[in-house]
Amino acid sequence: MASVSSLLGRSPGDSNINRSVQTWNYVCQSLCIIGMTVCFGLRVYTRAVILNGFNKEDLMCAAAWLLGTGYSVIAMIMGHYGGGLHLDDVPPENVIPFEKTVYVTMVMYGPTAYLTKFCLLWIMTRVFSPFRKAVIFIYVFMGVMLAYYIPAVIVKIRICNPIGRFWNKNIQGTCLNETSIILADAVVSMVSDLIILLLPLPLTMSLQMPKKKKMRVIGLLGAGGLAVTASVIRLALIVTTGQSKDATYAFMRINMLGNAEVAMGVICTCLPALSALLIRAYHEYSSNKATSTSKYRLSTIQTQSKTQRSKQKMSVLEAETDEDVLMYNAQGNPRVETTVQGDTERQVDLRGSPFLGGIGITRTVDVSTSVETR
Repeated sequence: MASVSSLLGRSPGDSNINRSVQTWNYVCQSLCIIGMTVCFGLRVYTRAVILNGFNKEDLMCAAAWLLGTGYSVIAMIMGHYGGGLHLDDVPPENVIPFEKTVYVTMVMYGPTAYLTKFCLLWIMTRVFSPFRKAVIFIYVFMGVMLAYYIPAVIVKIRICNPIGRFWNKNIQGTCLNETSIILADAVVSMVSDLIILLLPLPLTMSLQMPKKKKMRVIGLLGAGGLAVTASVIRLALIVTTGQSKDATYAFMRINMLGNAEVAMGVICTCLPALSALLIRAYHEYSSNKATSTSKYRLSTIQTQSKTQRSKQKMSVLEAETDEDVLMYNAQGNPRVETTVQGDTERQVDLRGSPFLGGIGITRTVDVSTSVETR
């Protein structure tokens, strides 16, 4: 039977072909790659230059960025082979390469999504370490997700027997239901994103700090849960178009939302480190204008000359608010130190005694220190 393209009297390369979804795919993937790379690069700079170096979670974040970038690159290759076009507008020689990219994205989605969620949840375990039950819940939740994603990846790898039948239907064999597997992924992703969005709410509200600051902390920690929007839309598309025979058009739209979800997750894992960068920039700017000792809610730091400050590494965060302390601990250094420049230089903890070990955060922090220079 003649294809729709033939009936309409056009060839696969016709300029009248609707390429809007294909174009949006290129735009979406470019934005995802740029956004993830810029934020991850700033995170690396902040950890290397401003904070105390790298920790285990930085390796996890690097892996999430690498997989997220690769996931978007594969989506761009998918578009090159007809993704976003209607199936009848795709050259026959591009159908098998397109199906191969679909196979790769299906396998990659699980590890990529899990790593981004793992990084966000790991930050929360640092920030809310005094809430023992909440931390236990987070660890259990991370374990449950891992228990799902490991077998899910194995099932996707072996979705067809032989595997080549996935992209070449002329090969004899059997395949599992692709739509059901993608649907299960979408449901798990939506539920986990919703938990990440809501989890910081009750924990942060129990901290004794001004409401405005609570909202800022919730915003930074819950930002990763905003991917739930992409997850919900993705789930709706799978339900409504998952059985469509127009695979090149339908799957491209579903995949773009998966890319957006992963990219938002990777970007949000970098936000706490970026907050430290912004705080440093703010203090640098303020130090140039300061003419007298400044008092801060958590600690007061003696104003140093621009030359002195530029030579020093910010080995400790010059915390201005409770939020700053939370964000600093979220980056893996469970202590708050203040460097005091006077007749001598020494480090003290929030209680005013020599620093002896990590103290994490407390539910009530209200410290004010005044320092004078002779």
